Amino acid sequence: MNEEVLFYYTILAGGFVLTLFSVLLFFSLRDDNEAIFKHYFGTLLMLLCGVGLIVYTVPSLKYVVYHDYATTKGVCKVEYDDQSKPRTIDLYYDKTGDYFSFLDRADLGAYGPDVPYTCHVTTTKDHEFEISYRIYDLKTDKLLYSSE
Repeated sequence: MNEEVLFYYTILAGGFVLTLFSVLLFFSLRDDNEAIFKHYFGTLLMLLCGVGLIVYTVPSLKYVVYHDYATTKGVCKVEYDDQSKPRTIDLYYDKTGDYFSFLDRADLGAYGPDVPYTCHVTTTKDHEFEISYRIYDLKTDKLLYSSE
């Protein structure tokens, strides 16, 4: 299982944990006579964050569980984001305008907006979550890097 799928399950589990914990905390605050407004507000905020994470991830759950993925192929440009932690790699498709970001760092000799590659990006069918990618040389179709 790669990092992107683990990240998906972490978001989903975090949503359920936040939702469950906020409901339990609300019932414990209900019996507490010294609970103040900020405690209830914090609990409500935690509940909204948990429900938001669940709503964001559940529509793609059947695609991740059943490995029902779509692959986008074409000419792309690769850019690295060295400022973020962890480092990410961004793949841009000029013709379709698609953009994909991965928690990975490909070992390519040259990259940037002037160096095109052929990329195969695997995502869920609804294109919400990236699964893996492969980068090929544009001229020779030789596999340069795979995140699988």
